[in-house]
Amino acid sequence: MEQNRLYDLIRKYADDMATPEEVQELHEWYQTVNTSAPVEWPAVDPGEKQLLQERLWQHLKPQHASRLRVIRMATRAAACLLVLAGAWMAWRYMGNKGPDLISIQNPSGKVTAISLPDSSHVWLNAASTLRYAKAFSSHREVFLDGEGYFDVAEDAAHPFVVHAGQLTTTVLGTSFDVRSFATETHTTVTVIRGKVQVENQHSLLDRLTPARQLQWNEKSRQSRTVSVDTAHTLAWQHGQLQFDDETLEEIAGTLSRWYNVKFIFKDQSSRSYRMIGSFNNTEPLSQVLTAMSSLVDLHWTFSEKDRTVTLSGRAHQ
Repeated sequence: MEQNRLYDLIRKYADDMATPEEVQELHEWYQTVNTSAPVEWPAVDPGEKQLLQERLWQHLKPQHASRLRVIRMATRAAACLLVLAGAWMAWRYMGNKGPDLISIQNPSGKVTAISLPDSSHVWLNAASTLRYAKAFSSHREVFLDGEGYFDVAEDAAHPFVVHAGQLTTTVLGTSFDVRSFATETHTTVTVIRGKVQVENQHSLLDRLTPARQLQWNEKSRQSRTVSVDTAHTLAWQHGQLQFDDETLEEIAGTLSRWYNVKFIFKDQSSRSYRMIGSFNNTEPLSQVLTAMSSLVDLHWTFSEKDRTVTLSGRAHQ
């Protein structure tokens, strides 16, 4: 079976979208798999391996064997499960070995504009990565690590899907912002124009309209939807480092990605101090830090050798 066809079948099977004929085709394939071969797991999100295996295992339970004509021996079913999961994850994260896959890694200190195969456009924030197929066919899917603003070309027959963290965002044609950094506890989806649907593990979280933002907590696995100022959400796209009642720890995370530095807090209580500020992203880091320290009475030092900013003192006005 061709690799592209195999990955397409696995994706449909894991998403409960495969037809009976496609299920049978997939089962006939993995009956021929050499189950003694080791399966490597991409080290991106270890927790997703278990979640995917559990979802696939529901299809392989003995009570469904007569309907699906699955593997009859439990040991062979478990081995094939790993093969399916491994192959799915290779497709899911778009490894570098595929000749038709593109990975854009945007470094610190810049915003990159990307044109996708369907004429949609993406603005990628600093320290962010976008993965997508070289040519879209029946699926328009991209994978985001970091933050991106999407202006999606309308195509009612082919929804546009963004996978970011634990969330899946589906649209037909609209513009929206997705923020999902591995170093942050929240993933956000903000609609600028149109309407989007946001899911977690096929569970609908909300359908968002303009100026509405879904906030997903990666730890509690809970979401809430709030109204927001979209101008603030997209400030980064227009060259602004804008902070609206954010903690110093959150601000340090943004500055770390933009200026490629690491922050050290001498007084841990300062991490939770909140402040408001806006800076042009072309300003030197020293000017930004000086302005911030004057507002919250902190002192900073910078080590050029290891690119580390040390904040000392207890933040207060």
